[in-house]
Formats: sequence, C-alpha cells, structure tokens
Amino acid sequence: MAGQTGPRAADRTLEVLELVAGSPSPVPAKALARSLGCALSTAYALLAPLTERGYLVRTDGGYALGYQVSALHRAFQRQMGLTDGIDDLLARMRQATRACANYVAYQGDGLVIADVRTAAADGDQRPELTVGVDPRSHAYAHGKIALAAAGPAARRRYLEQPGLHRFTPRTIASADRLDEELRRIRRTGVALDVEEARTGLACLAAPVLGADGAVIGSVSLAVRPEDLRARRHQLIAAVKQAAREASPAHPS
Repeated sequence: MAGQTGPRAADRTLEVLELVAGSPSPVPAKALARSLGCALSTAYALLAPLTERGYLVRTDGGYALGYQVSALHRAFQRQMGLTDGIDDLLARMRQATRACANYVAYQGDGLVIADVRTAAADGDQRPELTVGVDPRSHAYAHGKIALAAAGPAARRRYLEQPGLHRFTPRTIASADRLDEELRRIRRTGVALDVEEARTGLACLAAPVLGADGAVIGSVSLAVRPEDLRARRHQLIAAVKQAAREASPAHPS
C-alpha cells in the first residue's frame, strides 16, 4: 500500500471496516474512497486483506460485512459471559416483575458498556442503553453500579470527562453527594435512580460478579416511579436474585 505502512495502514483498514459496518447496505469501493479521502487504488488495497480474511464480502452492490465478523462477535460474547442463559434469565425476570429487564456488560475500567441485553414488552419503561462510555452513568442505576465498583482513578476520570451533567432536577451533580451514594451502593448491593436520568423513569440495579469477584456487569429493572414506590422490596429482591444467577460462578 503505497505511502501507508504500520499503524497508519492499520488505522485506515479499521476505518474501512467501520464505514461498512455503519452502512445499512453494501458500500461501493468508490464511495469508500471518497469517505476516506484516498485514491480508488488505495481503497482497493485496504479492502483486499479484509475480503481475503472474510471480514468483508464483495457483492453486486459493493462491500458488506463477512462471516468472520460473526465469529468475532460469538467469541466476544463468550469472553463477556453473554450466553443464551442471560436472555432466558431476563425473560423470566421480565415475566415475574412485569418490568423491563436489562443486562449491561462492563469492560476495561468498568465505565465502558461493552454489550446490552433487554427483555421488554410494549409499554414498558426503558432506559437509554448504548455501548461505549455513557455520560449518564451517574444518573442511571446500572451506571452507578459501575462507578461504585471502579477504582478511584477511573472515577476521577469520569468526574473530569464527561463530568456530572444534570439531566433532570433530580440528577446528582455534586461529587460529594455522588461519593455518598456510591458508598451506600457498595454497602447495600443495589443501586436506585428515581427520575435522575429521565423524568417518569425509575431504575434499580445489582452487580454481576465474575469468577474472581470483580464486577463484570449488572442486572437492572426499569419501571415508573410510582411502581417502584409500591413494589420496592419485591423489585429489589428480584434484581438481586437475578444478578446472583447471572454470575458465572453461580451454580447451574
């Protein structure tokens, strides 16, 4: 690849993969070259190894994701403990509580959402769950679980960027108040948010522990605030039990 070697070439190759992944339909090589700001010959040079290795496939309409991406995803799910058992657990949890049930997997320092699973029905209250660094971590119950488990350096980075933004009048926007809340979560093993991330939404979450005892994710329920007030003890018991069952160390 003329003029591109080492890290730069790897970076451009990943750009190609991300562009194809972000498109709803196959992407022609000319369109990729325009998006990358490179010559068509350079685009083909970037596409060639991805196609040969099965990460992309060439179709009549352009390039689409290939079979190796599916293999990577399955390997990722195995590493994160996201087995079919998680989906079954959430379905049972949703049926028993009549609430939206969610599993959030953490990665890195715990403040990156790696994957999300949800069991919900029409009309259920649902939190906004997206992969990546969530700027609402301090406002959502599942995010508070991650912050409570993270080390001091990771929490400090979060306070600096993205910071304690206020999303509703109930959002905790004080570092001192947040520290107090996180201490309570570590003591009780459950996190709550009542209209802190979104008006009309209440969530509660409990940590999922890995085989080494580290927090690897959380199980949460999303309900209306009045529903949480009416069924608080039942919902807390349900989310704690589900989190224990979701633990890889839990006996099957």
